[in-house]
Amino acid sequence: MIRDARLVLIAVFLIVSAWTGLAFAEERFLIKPMIETDYRIDSNFYYDDTDEHSVSTLTVSPGLEFGFETAKSRVKALGKFNFNYYDDLDDVPAGTEDADENDYAGYDLTLSAKTMLFTRITTGLEGRMIKTRNPEERDELDNYIDTEKYKINRFRPWLKYQISPRISAGIEVKTTGIDYSDSSEFDSFLLEGTGRLYYEINKFTTVDLEYSQGDMDYDTDDFNYVSRKYGMNIVSGYKYFKLDGGIGYHERDFDLAGEDAMDTPYWHISITGQNPPTLDKDEKPRSYMTLKFNQDFNDTGRNNAYYQANRVTLILGHLFMEKIDARFKGYYQKSEYENYWIADREDDTLFLSVMLSYYLNRRFTLAMESGLESRDSSYDYYDYDNSFVLFKLTFNYDLGSG
Repeated sequence: MIRDARLVLIAVFLIVSAWTGLAFAEERFLIKPMIETDYRIDSNFYYDDTDEHSVSTLTVSPGLEFGFETAKSRVKALGKFNFNYYDDLDDVPAGTEDADENDYAGYDLTLSAKTMLFTRITTGLEGRMIKTRNPEERDELDNYIDTEKYKINRFRPWLKYQISPRISAGIEVKTTGIDYSDSSEFDSFLLEGTGRLYYEINKFTTVDLEYSQGDMDYDTDDFNYVSRKYGMNIVSGYKYFKLDGGIGYHERDFDLAGEDAMDTPYWHISITGQNPPTLDKDEKPRSYMTLKFNQDFNDTGRNNAYYQANRVTLILGHLFMEKIDARFKGYYQKSEYENYWIADREDDTLFLSVMLSYYLNRRFTLAMESGLESRDSSYDYYDYDNSFVLFKLTFNYDLGSG
């Protein structure tokens, strides 16, 4: 409760600060209701190594996007609810519950607020609250395949001070709370503080030095740990492309008796591009791409299991005849487990998908995606292969951005 109260106070403070800036300038509004309907079929819904079981998922997601912007401030929020219905497409084995026992109503709420309090001080808040069964929402480098229902709340208040025309300093606080309300899994709360020193080399390139310290608090003290990161980052963009890279060192010390400390170099580098480089309202890029490499520990360890992950991700897209968006997405991840009791486990995961989106008009989009995911583990019972097909219809209506 104390944590929640603090977060609410931070959010209220920053939003009020933003609205204070908004009140004295010419404003622009964005109000856009929307609804998405997805129908997906998985050939191996439970990711079993031997007994594959097909399940369909129907998801209906109504939502609303809201934005407010002036010369000094910006507030943007998106709220979506999702109603998920599962259906078995194969006979249910004896002793196994029907897929529709997992039906649930979830949500995805995001908030971004930014305001210039004074000439040299800018502050903001980013937050996201989710209720889902998707394990990928916990961690970009997640290697888990469970269908546990959980809530995850993330907040990141930040402040940046302009020391000189080229040098600035910033601080931020990240909080991540995970609540498994219908599971025996342990809840967790991560509190991480970061300090950065920025240097603007030119109008295209900025480098920064960072130091972070975080405390992970589980419902059981044996799983708790303290982490530290020391690193340097660079962001550079010119015309069609943007480079975002960083390198550093990551340490973790655990409270669990007998669990050795873990450390690893961490790094990331991504190249993104699009043509045209800047877009007008409602304009879509004709071509776009992302190539990303990264290495680090996973953030949340289910059953206190942690691994070093190396992942490469590739996204390629092109707009044909201004109506058909063709996109390829793929990634490969190697997960090497570090805990002493599973140190010999290594997983290789491959994901590939192709999506075609057809823009019927400004309000309706019809899409189809097909793909596969495969994992090869040194522990055979962690192997799986799953193929899927997804159909999506999206409606959004701009009530009049101004």
